[in-house]
Amino acid sequence: MRKKSIEQVHVSKDKLHSAVQSGFEKAKKERVLKRTKIIKRSSWSIVIAAILLISFITSVSVSPVFATKVAAIPGMERIIDLIQQDRGLTAAVENEFYQPLNLSQEKNGITVTLDGVIADKKGMVIFYSVRTKDMDESSLGLKYLRLWSEMNVQYGLDFMDSALPLSTKSDSKVFSGSEYIENVPYKNNLSLAIGIKNGEVIENFNIPFTYKKMEVESKNIVVNKEVEIEGQHFKVKELIVDPIRTIVRIEENPNNTKKLLARPFDELELVDEKGRKWSALPGNAYKPLKESNVWEVPLKESFYFYEPKKLTLTFGKIAAMNKEEAYILIDLESKEFLEQPSKSIFSNLQVEDNRLSFTVEVGQDYDMNMVRFLKFKDADRKEFYIHYGGRTPVSSNYVKGSVTNSPGEGKIEFELPDKSFTTFTNPIRLDLNFYPSWIEENVEIEFE
Repeated sequence: MRKKSIEQVHVSKDKLHSAVQSGFEKAKKERVLKRTKIIKRSSWSIVIAAILLISFITSVSVSPVFATKVAAIPGMERIIDLIQQDRGLTAAVENEFYQPLNLSQEKNGITVTLDGVIADKKGMVIFYSVRTKDMDESSLGLKYLRLWSEMNVQYGLDFMDSALPLSTKSDSKVFSGSEYIENVPYKNNLSLAIGIKNGEVIENFNIPFTYKKMEVESKNIVVNKEVEIEGQHFKVKELIVDPIRTIVRIEENPNNTKKLLARPFDELELVDEKGRKWSALPGNAYKPLKESNVWEVPLKESFYFYEPKKLTLTFGKIAAMNKEEAYILIDLESKEFLEQPSKSIFSNLQVEDNRLSFTVEVGQDYDMNMVRFLKFKDADRKEFYIHYGGRTPVSSNYVKGSVTNSPGEGKIEFELPDKSFTTFTNPIRLDLNFYPSWIEENVEIEFE
């Protein structure tokens, strides 16, 4: 698997001391030359700023423009770690796309701050932080993060029956996070809702805010080149490049014999003529609602503010399996698997007390968070959704389910429809969207 790594450069104490002194002198000169533009800081603030700027320049490859821009942003210490390794967001800050907000709400000793946003015509990156008075931030968890507009949820991140731990650095008392929100319809007045789990209690925060959407046009790079990977045909249609996100659009041939599974293009990678790489954002490829055979693959970083002259696209491993095997069929009366993949990973089927469960063996290298089915069909093709927690589904035709994880395997369990549903017919079919199966071939596409 291709993975991007950024080496950190360690700085000796002597060099750091020298750099701080240099920062002092530079700060003094700038204060004399631009006395009307610079807010007077204490000597301690200057020391901190100098150390942070040296950290920027020595730990990652960033420009002096970026360091200057970030130094002028209120609350800069809370966004440094979130953007310094993202060239796209770094360039967005350089080009004055970051909008500081610094809006806070406090409840029961917990303060949530909406630090700022970066927004373009397609989406938004939200920067937020959590601090406490008398408790350890690492004992808290993020339960949900939602964006509201005119009483309609435009985006929702919900951890259902769990919560994301708010781990902090050993020398920090503040948790900082960011979240990219796609397809945000521009509304001047929005509201960010965040749920923080504190023990058994969920503290609900709601922070109204306004922002300005930067009206810049997307850069569309038309490709329209076909590629064959282990007998499967794909066409790379185009790249849509925006300031905070680049998306690769890939069309799969409907006559392909294999079904693409969840996270099919996690190893996709772009390289330009200078060797700079832009990799897929793992787990975020999706199909637009109106295009059943087209996948949109977001990249971790955008190259909107760069001007690559030549790009080479590679695919790595693609998650896929034979279409005729991409399901399991279960007889509820005999309590047996009637159909399942030839290399089965399903076992220990049990049907008791109107509940069904089975074990999934996927190995140590597979993401257990993907081991869940969203729905199943009965013999008459009626669909029943499986609800694993969190917000109640819009559809009333659902049953409750759960996933239990342990090293190398998981257990899936869900209710069977009861008498409150319409007639339910045996057997049931669960279509596979996850499976430890891939195709791979050393192919690449070049374009300008």
